[in-house]
Amino acid sequence: MAVKGLTDAKYSESTATTCSLVMRYGHGPSFSTTTITTTTTTTTPVPQDTDEVDGVLFNTGPLSNGRATPDLANSTPTYPHLTHTPSDARPIRVYLSRFWILATFSFLAMFQCLMWNTWGPISTSIDAAYPGWGSGTVAMMGNWGTIMFVLTVAPMCWVMNAKGLRVGVLLCGGLVAAGTLLRALPLIVSTNATFFTVMCHICAILVGIAGTLVMAAPPMIAAVWFPPRERTTATAFCQMMNMLGNGGSYLEPLMVQEPSSAHPDEEEVEEIRNDIKRLVYIWAGVGVMLMAVLVAYFPAKPRTPPSITSHVDRLDFRSSLSLLNRNKDLLLLMVSYGVSVGVPSAWLSVLNFSLYDLGLSQDDAMWVGISGVLVSCGATLVTGRFTDLIYGHIKLSLILISASTIVFFYWFFLLSWHAIPVSTWQIYLTVTGGISLNFAMSPLFFELAVESAYPCSEVMVGGVLTACNNLVGLCFLFLFLVPFPSYQWVTYVLLSGIGASLIPLSLTKEDYSRSSIDRNQAHSAYPPI
Repeated sequence: MAVKGLTDAKYSESTATTCSLVMRYGHGPSFSTTTITTTTTTTTPVPQDTDEVDGVLFNTGPLSNGRATPDLANSTPTYPHLTHTPSDARPIRVYLSRFWILATFSFLAMFQCLMWNTWGPISTSIDAAYPGWGSGTVAMMGNWGTIMFVLTVAPMCWVMNAKGLRVGVLLCGGLVAAGTLLRALPLIVSTNATFFTVMCHICAILVGIAGTLVMAAPPMIAAVWFPPRERTTATAFCQMMNMLGNGGSYLEPLMVQEPSSAHPDEEEVEEIRNDIKRLVYIWAGVGVMLMAVLVAYFPAKPRTPPSITSHVDRLDFRSSLSLLNRNKDLLLLMVSYGVSVGVPSAWLSVLNFSLYDLGLSQDDAMWVGISGVLVSCGATLVTGRFTDLIYGHIKLSLILISASTIVFFYWFFLLSWHAIPVSTWQIYLTVTGGISLNFAMSPLFFELAVESAYPCSEVMVGGVLTACNNLVGLCFLFLFLVPFPSYQWVTYVLLSGIGASLIPLSLTKEDYSRSSIDRNQAHSAYPPI
């Protein structure tokens, strides 16, 4: 594993003490330890070799849980980059401004998702206004998000890891604002349909690049600004707002009328185009205003960290990649998360087509999508909050939620193949139940992965998880370019993906190293909100 090397750290003691430090190298089966014992009798600084890979050292104690993790309950964490003090290594404080940071970033996440799924809910209208789009073009608009994520996740995560939250978030907001403005440009200067289509593709590309940080950064926001007992809740709130963007997009049929027939007349087509033009202008204005708010106030970090581990510098980009590639548990979580969540999240952007096969119209599909998104938001926030309050059972929770999701999607499978009588209430229940339970697993996957990969950067962990998610979604959306006679094949993919995800998940070992450090410290164990 690539290591930054051993550096000299200085520890100062006012009386004679003996200090033994255990340094960790590697992860999992390749884990090894080195013990260094020093004795100091004066206040003269004593040089110590420290390991910058782990960032946290522990006084000698028994190893536990089969992963060679220090006995955190009986050991005191120290910090190689900080001056050592016997008790409180550094002051800890939480700020009310953390809620502003969470709110502004979450609104950005919501708006980015709304822009990503602009055209799916009004696919019938856009095809009437601009003939030739069809399901392939609509799916490609959503597919640009997954393509650009896979291509740009590494450099974008490097930017946020190296330059901090403020630079990364401003870059993300700038890309979204630029995309919405470019999409509005053809409607101002030209009536050429091809020009508008090209600008829509460019907008989708820029919004897709911004999505890398929108989906990868929530664990970093939580770690930098929130105390331990609020971290999963903060991650869940960011992801909930991102999901709410999907719900907002399903309100678009209220602003863009649906064609009255398969071949509307010229007057109706012009009315639909005017509706689309108004919608595009509104989103461009929101994008510019949001960028202005982010520029006005979005600091990189608080003056005083909110937890013990927030003091510790995370690994750099290269060291994080090296450690992540050797972390078997994280790799298993990546596969499980990508397969289980990737398909349903991509399916939501083209949900209309599956519902059309069941006899629902564009407006009916709108309300099904909105219901699914709203219930998903509530379920995500509830699971995140319960995980913060009752910690240490994430794997069991994921298995139970996955099994429940399979039940709802199997029910939808029976409806799609007309094995049972189709009714509207069953469509609402199966789609809403399946999507909401599936999405509720996201903050739990993120939290367990961050714990497993500590001290890797949270944005790096979020990046590799969502890269796997988007890679699966990319393959799924490409299938819409194949001229299948119907969309019943989607139900097979939904069921097989979630069922297969249980295999790597069951092989994963839980590891709560980061939270054990924080939660065993009285001054970092904040009460629930």
